Amino acid sequence: MSRMLFSRFNLVLWAALALVTFAGHALVPADAVLPVHWGLNGRPDAFWPRSAALAVAPAMVIVNAAIFGLVGRFAPPEHLAGGKHVLAVVIPAISGLALAIQAGIVLIGAGYPDLMVRIISVGIGVMLILLGNVLPKTQPNRLAGMRLPWMSADPADWRATQRLTGILMMLGGAGLLLCGLIVREAQWLAVAIVVAVLVPAIAGTVRGSLRGRRPANGA
Repeated sequence: MSRMLFSRFNLVLWAALALVTFAGHALVPADAVLPVHWGLNGRPDAFWPRSAALAVAPAMVIVNAAIFGLVGRFAPPEHLAGGKHVLAVVIPAISGLALAIQAGIVLIGAGYPDLMVRIISVGIGVMLILLGNVLPKTQPNRLAGMRLPWMSADPADWRATQRLTGILMMLGGAGLLLCGLIVREAQWLAVAIVVAVLVPAIAGTVRGSLRGRRPANGA
């Protein structure tokens, strides 16, 4: 886990996040109030002082690094091995999304238009494409993937469920990425984010539930 957490790519993303954060303190007035949350209508609905707002993305990265560090320390090796493909994508994806959000907040503070929902749409779209691509490569584990208790006991059902969920994730991610590039209305982008994330999760859960509860003899 430490190798994935402190990979060269992830360290570059952390360094870029630090640089953007320092740039924010230099470019945004100290008395500025910046948005830190956007509602389903695509409009900001929570605002914090500059220093607090600029601390959110680094705090998110630090907390996630601590969580993954604890997972690597205490999780059984077989579960780490089974979910390594997903973990190798999730760890830098979170850092990259935090970097994109931080850059968007800095641009807002510097006087540029609020494009945060568009930035998040593109970022989550790319993340879903990457996750969907690696999801079918996972083996039964309790750390990563579309996990239900009975699926881990049936590798065939596990693989089929991960494959379906992965395909839907890639389709949803591609659609969300396209929406992020061409759709102008922030409220519709927010709806697209919810749909792209929930549809694969619900479909994978339903598929895993139906197959997982099938009698062993297939009757």
